Amino acid sequence: MKKLILILFALVLLTGFSSLKTNAQEIKLGGGLVFETGKPPLGLQFKGTYGLDMLLENLSGSVEFGIFFPQTKKNWKYNRWAIDIDGNWTFWNTGDFDFYAVGGLNITHYSKKYTSNTYVDEVATKPGLNMGAGVNFNFSSNMSAFSEFKYIISNYDEAVFNLGVLFAL
Repeated sequence: MKKLILILFALVLLTGFSSLKTNAQEIKLGGGLVFETGKPPLGLQFKGTYGLDMLLENLSGSVEFGIFFPQTKKNWKYNRWAIDIDGNWTFWNTGDFDFYAVGGLNITHYSKKYTSNTYVDEVATKPGLNMGAGVNFNFSSNMSAFSEFKYIISNYDEAVFNLGVLFAL
C-alpha cells in the first residue's frame, strides 16, 4: 500500500511539473545520492525544480524525495524516507556556477525495529524546517550537477548533504 501511495504521489508531481511547463518557466528533474547524519545515513534522492522568476528574480522551488537504504545494527533495523519542499534563491551566478540559499519544509518518516527475541517497534512521521546552501554546475543548457548542504530542524535534527544531476525538460 505504501509503494502504491508513493507511486501515485510521484505521478501527481510529474503531471503537475509537466503542466506547468506551459508557463515557459525552467523545469528540471533528476536525482542523486543523499548522505545524512541520522540512521540510516545513505540513500537515493529524486528531485524536481521549477523556476519562479515570475514571483521574484532568481527564485526557484524544489521538491525532493529521499529514500534511504535500510540499515541493521546490533539487532536494530532502521528505515527512513523524507520529503523536502524548498525555496531556492540564487545569490551569486558566475555563468557556469549558480550559488543559492535553501529554505523550506521537511517531512521525515522513521521506523526502528528490534529483531531479537522481544519485538519493539518505533514508527513516527515528523515535520521540520530546513535551511542551507547549494551550488549548480551547468554542463550544458540541458544538464547540470548539484550539491546541497542543509540542516533539518525537527525531532530528527540532522545535517544533510545531497549530490546529483538535473536534466531540463
